Amino acid sequence: MISLRQKTLSAAATFAVALGAFSGATPASAQEQPETLQSTAGSAGWQATDDDFLFLQLVIKNFKLNYDVRGYQTDRGVCLDLADVIQSLDLPIRIDKESRRATGWLFAEDQKFTLDRDSGTVQNVNTGAAPVSSDIYDTPEGWCVDTNALSRWFGIEFRPDLFNAIVRLETDEDLPFMQAIERRSRAARLRSRPATFDLSQYPSAEMEYRPWRTPSVDVVAQAGFRAGEGGRNGAEGRVEFYAAGEALGASYFARVATDDQLSPQAVRLRAYRNDPDGGLLGPLGATQVAAGDVETLPGRLTGQTAVGRGAFISNRPLGQVSRFSATTLRGTLPAGWDAELYRNGQLIAFQDDRGDGRYEFIEVELFFGRNDLEVVLYGPQGQIRRDRTSVPVGFNQIEPGETYYWAGILQTNRDLIDLGTGIRDGPQAWRWGMGVERGLDERTSAALGIQSLVVDGARRRFAEGAVARTFGAMQLEIAAAHEFGAGSALETNALGRIGSNFNFGANALVAFGDFTSEFTEGEIDYRGGFNFSTSLAMGKIVLPVQAEVSHSALKDGSKVNEFLMTTSLTAGRFAVSAQLSHQQRTEGDLTPARNETRVRLLANARFKDFRVRGNATFLTGGREQGLESVTVRADMDIGEDADLQGQIDYTARVDEFRLTGGYTHNFEEFSLRGDAFVTSRGGVGASVQLAFSLGPDPVSGGVRVTGSKLARSGQAAVTVFRDDNGNARRDEGEEVLPDVMVEAGLRSTDAITGENGRAIVDDLRPFRPVLVGIDTSSLDDPFLAPSEKGIVLTPRPGVVAQIELAVSPTGEVEGTIRSSSGVEQPGVRLELVDNRGAVIAQAISEFDGFFLFQRVPYGQYRLRVDEDTARTLGVRREVNLNDGRSQFTLNRDEDVVRYGTVSLVPENRDNQAPETGPVIAAVKPE
Repeated sequence: MISLRQKTLSAAATFAVALGAFSGATPASAQEQPETLQSTAGSAGWQATDDDFLFLQLVIKNFKLNYDVRGYQTDRGVCLDLADVIQSLDLPIRIDKESRRATGWLFAEDQKFTLDRDSGTVQNVNTGAAPVSSDIYDTPEGWCVDTNALSRWFGIEFRPDLFNAIVRLETDEDLPFMQAIERRSRAARLRSRPATFDLSQYPSAEMEYRPWRTPSVDVVAQAGFRAGEGGRNGAEGRVEFYAAGEALGASYFARVATDDQLSPQAVRLRAYRNDPDGGLLGPLGATQVAAGDVETLPGRLTGQTAVGRGAFISNRPLGQVSRFSATTLRGTLPAGWDAELYRNGQLIAFQDDRGDGRYEFIEVELFFGRNDLEVVLYGPQGQIRRDRTSVPVGFNQIEPGETYYWAGILQTNRDLIDLGTGIRDGPQAWRWGMGVERGLDERTSAALGIQSLVVDGARRRFAEGAVARTFGAMQLEIAAAHEFGAGSALETNALGRIGSNFNFGANALVAFGDFTSEFTEGEIDYRGGFNFSTSLAMGKIVLPVQAEVSHSALKDGSKVNEFLMTTSLTAGRFAVSAQLSHQQRTEGDLTPARNETRVRLLANARFKDFRVRGNATFLTGGREQGLESVTVRADMDIGEDADLQGQIDYTARVDEFRLTGGYTHNFEEFSLRGDAFVTSRGGVGASVQLAFSLGPDPVSGGVRVTGSKLARSGQAAVTVFRDDNGNARRDEGEEVLPDVMVEAGLRSTDAITGENGRAIVDDLRPFRPVLVGIDTSSLDDPFLAPSEKGIVLTPRPGVVAQIELAVSPTGEVEGTIRSSSGVEQPGVRLELVDNRGAVIAQAISEFDGFFLFQRVPYGQYRLRVDEDTARTLGVRREVNLNDGRSQFTLNRDEDVVRYGTVSLVPENRDNQAPETGPVIAAVKPE
């Protein structure tokens, strides 16, 4: 019988979660970086932040348009970057940011389009002259236009579907661009498809391992007192050091932590080398080698992934999962932080600080297709860190003829140096294992493995094998394992997709004899299950639904039925997620019957600078029904550098309320937090926490102190210089450029070069290649341009990479293209190729055959016809100068190259050079 007090507390918890949810805004998105991007919004009070950033794809009928579109979730809905929309729809509209106008035409030449930001009007065939009102937001990417306004302007319905990361275009008319899409899908076309973004086409920054690189160190120190908490009264203090650097030609990290009485707890150390190209240990071709605190890979049916002191080696691609339908995510969790796990934008798991410095999400289920997994870490000073990974299932994960292997040995849950006061989780027994996997063809792979480990207090040795095969939109795996001297197990897994919005999975397992492993309990007889994931469209609201059901039979005669369903709802700037789990177990020979149902609610909201997070757990079926726990946390920004927090917790098991308040101030060099708490059982306490990082300063020299986590991320020291001779190297006398903004990846950073032309880029994700380049809008001289779009860097944690970015004066290349019969040839796509073979610019000849390349950096180039265009026209790709030369040089003396009139050469005819030479004009400086 539920008491009146329990009912009251349950109602209060539900009301607290709902109240926190409806207070305003959308939760912090699990898709983007934490830094706030300042911008002027078209809607009063709204500012673009990384929490609201979106990366979507346009879809019409059964076609997906080639270019992705950036956007934001605003206070009114969703806005899309206008330049990206124009590019994706291939519209002849020009945006001029200086005059704040966009002009051109839509889907026919008589459909003129004019957008004037200064007058605040837009005029086109669909709306006539109409006010822009608050439809346009100024964001770091450009002009972001509300989807409702885009629908009015273009005469097409833009319907965002954030769960599937797409924008559906709906129209009853057969518009010209739709006809063009259908034509291009049926036949070869003159215009080639945009090339995929390939980092291999850019130069890379080599960062060799050294015998010593000064490490970076993250420090977290906390001091406080508490009273009325039983045996935990009195003063307390805790310190954690996390260092990362290089020594003896290898990377390393070290974690040293104390308990709350400043007694050393454990020393965790790992030395390792990662090489995505597989160049480690000579003929072994390893991609990763590690010793110290390591992690092993899981088997199919035998041992799970484990951590401890030992050694590990593998040639598997970095970040690739080893199991068919699940993966495990582990990482560093600083003291006082908590972690949330999102799958495809949906919150599916949560973990508090356990005191061991790790977050760990075991056996995360995967769906067929793309699985975007993101771990969001929340710090006590209001910090937000994100760790993203994409796990494809059903694609070609191992090439035919390729062989992957791994081998490892470790002592489970044991740090390299254990001082006897640390947290121990389970037996600290030694285990070892190894496995190989080979691609048989484009759809089939096979794997074998052996493992030795301790399960249920006994040493067990296993051998296992698996075969995986892809059938259309479904992948099937059959795995078998044998425990020597005990029994065997057989499992079948299937993952697939029906249509574009329904993912499913099915599994079945049968155990023989006394087979016992970390994946199967010794008492299991057989098990079967089914899961699915889809999204339901209800008007403008998209409701994602994920469900799982399983049935197991145990050897004691009992049956276990389990059900789990998760759904979430996002409306405006409010989101709520609900999870229902149920387990029913019948009576067995030695176990009683059990029936348990649990509901968990999570809610997030934002309103301007105010954020609310709440969660509550209820036990609705079983012996102890009622509320289990509830938490509501509110954060409010006070200016750009300060944050005020308040939190209330209730735990039903001990019948205790806890009220906590805190204030955080982020300085440039460190973060400082103070908080205090009081409980309903008489407990009180307060603490102060200081967090900062130390590392070498490559710009000014010496040591720098910063609030960024230097040891857990990569850094780059960038020098920007003016390359006057176009050789992409800094020569004597070439000056550095101040006040230039440096970009890293798709987003801008706050790194701006100083008077010495240098800047530091922090928070680079380790071992993930990133393109470091220059924001061209920060160049004051319009006749300057980056010599390269960027340099690819693979950061390593705790160390600083040195990069030089060249900015060069620019020139022009122009000419007229004629067909092989001497007629002006419009629509020919031309490529300008540098001396590395990279395409640095493209242009299409106009109606009279004229082409023009502008703002071409100094250097050596050649001109050629795009591959698809050359194949369609049946001509050679090379476009030579009139004297027969294939290359030319742009420099200070010759900054305009005029090809004149050039005739395309049929594939079956020799290219005979005319006697006349090229015409090169020099533009004199003013």
